[in-house]
Amino acid sequence: QGSVPRSFACMKRSRGADTSMSDDSLVLVTADNKSGFKNVTYDLQSRRYELRVQVGGKRKHLGAFKTAREAAVVYARTAEGKADAAAQQRPTGADAAAHAVRAAEREGLLLIPADRKDSTTGYKNVTHNVEQSGVRKYKLQMQKKGKRLSCGLFGTAEEAALAYARTPEGRADAERLRRPAPVPRTAAAIEAVQQAEREGLTLVLSANATGYKNVTVDQRKSKCQLQVRAAGRQQTIGLFDSPEEAALAYARTPQGRADAEQQQR
Repeated sequence: QGSVPRSFACMKRSRGADTSMSDDSLVLVTADNKSGFKNVTYDLQSRRYELRVQVGGKRKHLGAFKTAREAAVVYARTAEGKADAAAQQRPTGADAAAHAVRAAEREGLLLIPADRKDSTTGYKNVTHNVEQSGVRKYKLQMQKKGKRLSCGLFGTAEEAALAYARTPEGRADAERLRRPAPVPRTAAAIEAVQQAEREGLTLVLSANATGYKNVTVDQRKSKCQLQVRAAGRQQTIGLFDSPEEAALAYARTPQGRADAEQQQR
């Protein structure tokens, strides 16, 4: 038979002594039930409010109280009650997203934008799974040692992006993004940059080896390759002599213009 955790046992023995709200930091854990508090139910026979919690897979009785509030105070003083209270106080939805953005600013972090056009969240390594049960539908996945690993589920894309921003990989991406735009090394590259300025276009930067979104180096052909995702497939748009020329071609596309607007916000 499983034993009641020490924290629960102490609470049960002391329930008659003090169930007041003397601790200003104490937060009662509410619930959508008749008592209004988690783990608290009313017993018609005893005419008391019963406090029961799940411990080691078994339901444990922690006491009977005159009021639901007294039972809730006892639960709030347990380690489990404090954990539930902390979870209850966490912001959700738009508030949680804004909180994550502010936390990133305070910590000097950068939420890394997605480098794929088909991203539904706008953040790197963050996906939205609408079929996921519960409120945490945003998944953070990272590539490590050749394997795609799940790093957690979050209530908002911003919370997941913040978690990635705190990793060494996220910090490295931020460092690359914060670097000045790559310096054009050839006459054709310089001309591409100047042409973008003449057309009022913005070359979309990225945390990759070339410094520009959707632009990679084809080592076999010694060319820069521009690829975009369209109709669910990765399509090659062309090969160019410099990253800047490829970036200019992308900046002229509707996707490139949209990404440029997001980059400039």
